[in-house]
Amino acid sequence: MLTVEKIEGKIVTVENDSGSFNADASLFVGEIREGDVVVKMQDGRFARDVKATENRRKAILKLQNSLWKEG
Repeated sequence: MLTVEKIEGKIVTVENDSGSFNADASLFVGEIREGDVVVKMQDGRFARDVKATENRRKAILKLQNSLWKEG
């Protein structure tokens, strides 16, 4: 899974299972935000995976909520 770790100016840091790498923001199609899941397309550019991003956000929220529940 490729996840946008941070965006600084025109540099996007993308994290994957084996580490992270920097890519120029011009390689990203559409609007992206930190925390988005992206996929690499055949032409070498990256696009936001809307479904995977939503699933990731829900999983993180569920984890956060479980930490605050009194047990």
